[in-house]
Amino acid sequence: MTIKRNFSRRTVLQASAGVAGATLLNGGLSSDAHAQAADKPAVLIINLLGGYNALFSSADSFLGVNITINRVATPGGAPAVVYSGPAFGVQSARVKNLGNGLFVDLPTYGTNLPAVAQANMAAIGVSHGITAHDPARLALMSNGTRSYALMLANAMGGNAAIKCAVVGGRLPDGPRPAEGGVSMQQITNVASTIAALGGGPTDPQIPNRQTAAAALIAARSMSAPAIAENATSLSSVKNALDTAILAQQSAPQTFNAGAIATAYGLPATTTTVNSFAQQLFAAELMILSGTNVVIANSAAGWDTHSDSDGARVRNTMNQVILPSLRVFLQRMMTATGRNVTTLICGDFARSLPGSDHARSLSTTVIGKRVRVGTTGKVSASVQLPAGSPGVPQLWSYLAAASRAPTNPFGANPHNALLLP
Repeated sequence: MTIKRNFSRRTVLQASAGVAGATLLNGGLSSDAHAQAADKPAVLIINLLGGYNALFSSADSFLGVNITINRVATPGGAPAVVYSGPAFGVQSARVKNLGNGLFVDLPTYGTNLPAVAQANMAAIGVSHGITAHDPARLALMSNGTRSYALMLANAMGGNAAIKCAVVGGRLPDGPRPAEGGVSMQQITNVASTIAALGGGPTDPQIPNRQTAAAALIAARSMSAPAIAENATSLSSVKNALDTAILAQQSAPQTFNAGAIATAYGLPATTTTVNSFAQQLFAAELMILSGTNVVIANSAAGWDTHSDSDGARVRNTMNQVILPSLRVFLQRMMTATGRNVTTLICGDFARSLPGSDHARSLSTTVIGKRVRVGTTGKVSASVQLPAGSPGVPQLWSYLAAASRAPTNPFGANPHNALLLP
């Protein structure tokens, strides 16, 4: 593939350094020397901003549950029925049993995900007790001072120049301080990223990697006094320089970006990262480059109030998420030498009868080391059992699935849902 670039030597160096609107926001310089498992691990976080309906991960919970919703009666008039029928539209003919207690929604996951995903899928319950969007998003992604994604990316080790990436224009909620030299980069255009990593065809306007690295090292040295005096406010500059230097010093990457884009139904010349298909295209590129953790946030209307029959959220899942996710899972889960784990989550589950805000979350995890089963089965009132694990334990499961050399999240209570 030929990627059109309008770069001068100066703008490439600026982009690499994270200056003047660069897409590589922060750095990822690590001296980690942990031994890697035979399969290179990676984790993709698909965060549905607004909520994640438990009908996808615990469909059998709503079998035989019927609800009726009435409009507020007008003076002197009888209430009008808005909806009367199965909760979230769940019926026995629309549920698929994957085994070991895991039942999924047939019109979505049961039909539009590849067999390899259905054979390696689990529901992981998260009891956080939160029903407001902002606190739930904060709790899912951080402990209030540290980013869980960065903690995981650092624990997974490796020598990639970019170990934690966000694909698309929305960063995760919460603080994002660097962990062990690993910090978060936002990818909004893969052309700049491929250039920084040395992928793609040779461009005579781009300096060779040795020259670029020397220039960036000199820039970091010149900036050192100012960075030391303003360690907090200039941390992103330091991290960007560190990442750019590591990218130039590492072995060049080889991408067939056009073929990958085409696999997702995108034009071969695609470089921007806006739609969900573009996000997963970029996610695959980052994983192939060695990135440990990739985050793809979706704001496609997941706060589905009044969606009592589940029709709206099913349509959104089938139209926005599953076409590209099916491609990603088929490619990544059958890729030789890779152990890619995908988490689908959101702020919280949707409550009954009005598809409002539940107090817990039932996530979906798919990956090579995932054993079919569930710790996320909710009750008919969309609640997890008392004492269910919380958010850190979800991240502990992801670390264990990735065989991270260390697990900064503590014990993994979901270990029964892991394959050897």
